[in-house]
Parts: sequence; C-alpha cells; structure tokens
Amino acid sequence: MIRNVLLFVAALLSLTACADAESALQEVCDGGDMEGCNDLGFMYRNGTGVPEDFERTVALFQQACDGGVSAGCTNLGVMYERGAGVGQDVDMAIDLYEQVCREGVVQGCNNLGFLYQNGTGVAQDVGRAVDLYQQACTGGDMLGCYNLGVMYHQGSGVDLDFALALGFYEQACGGGDMQSCNNLGGMYGNGTGVPRDLGRAVALHQQACDGGNMRGCYNLGFMYQNGMGVAEDMTRALSLYRQACEGGDQQACN
Repeated sequence: MIRNVLLFVAALLSLTACADAESALQEVCDGGDMEGCNDLGFMYRNGTGVPEDFERTVALFQQACDGGVSAGCTNLGVMYERGAGVGQDVDMAIDLYEQVCREGVVQGCNNLGFLYQNGTGVAQDVGRAVDLYQQACTGGDMLGCYNLGVMYHQGSGVDLDFALALGFYEQACGGGDMQSCNNLGGMYGNGTGVPRDLGRAVALHQQACDGGNMRGCYNLGFMYQNGMGVAEDMTRALSLYRQACEGGDQQACN
C-alpha cells in the first residue's frame, strides 16, 4: 500500500511527555513561537494529553503555516486533503504541498506524489509521482523511498523491477520505516528478486514487529507457526498473532 504522511516533527514535541505540555505549548505559541503552535496542533490531532479536536488542530496548523513553519503548512495540507476538521479541499492541499515541496520540505513532495499517482485532484501522472517520490527519498523522507519500492515491487504504473524495489526498501528500512522492513522480509521469505533467505526474513519481520508494525508481527507469527527459518513454536506464534490483532491487524484477528 502506498502511503502519504503527516509531518508532526517540530522541536518542542518532547514536551508532550510532561503533564503540563498543553499549557506550556499554548504559552510558547501565544508568545509567537510558531513551532509551538504546530506541536500543539499535533497534540490535538492525536488526542495526546488533550481531547482530540480536529477543528482546533486546523486552526493551529494554519497559525503555524501563516507564521512561516513549513511543517505546519504540510500538516494543514493533509487536513484539507482528508477533510479532517475542515471541509475537504484537495486543491488547497495541492497548493500547500507544492509550496512546501518547492521550499525543500520533502514530506510535501511525497504527499504531492501520492495525489499524482492516484489522480486525486489532478490528472493522474505516474511519471510525475515517481519524480516526486524520488525527490522525497533523496531528501531523506523514507516514505518516499517506501512508495518507490512499492511501485517497482508491484509494477504499479512502472515496469516491474525487483532489484529497484529491494534497493528502495533497504534504504527506507535502514532509515526507520518499519513497513519497508516488513516488505523486505516478505521478498527474502519468498525469494522475490533475491535468493530465498528465511533467516533474513525472520530478522526483518522481527525488526518490523519490534518497531510497531503489526503486519511484521503477523508475518513473524506465521513463520513460527510453520517453522520457517525458526523452530516451530505455536505458543510464540499465538502470542505474535494476538499482538498483531490487538494492534489492529484484522488478518491476525481472523
């Protein structure tokens, strides 16, 4: 699955660990620190220590964006794209993504690529999507690398190329994208574009699972259930399926 991203990574985010984070961020936001406004929007978007409030989120991201914080503009674009806390307006989202992409915020390039790939609000243009994902990936956005990996892995609008897919997954996995680690594990487990290596597959699914990717936990459970690259262990398999299910993986629940 191709993914786009919300950019909630401003400098004061660590304050969410504090009991008074909301009041502290509100104070710095009111004092003119627009990154504080962006972080406070993040809190309201995710309901972190405060009630979830998308309308408040939009207002704070707008304030941050107007104050020159590109992350706020990126986040505001996502809210418009999804119609969260504001009427859905894909044209506005596109304008915001184009603005921040030009400014070098590569997460905006990735999100814009997502829209071009799917023809959402723009004429579908897979070539443009690839260029934007490449720009994002080169700039250090691991979702851009992941999205390129998926396209080449599935032959989605591009020629099927397992070697390119592996390269992009490796890059994204190394950069902390756990879905890429999981997908890479699947390629090693199935011998897709590489010699089959069950031990490597187990290690990658374990890495993904440890990093919070529930599909990685599910796949690791499957390997323990069937003794693939590890000794068969039904107790361990059941524990992993339960973990994946509780984390939202419906196939694990089934």
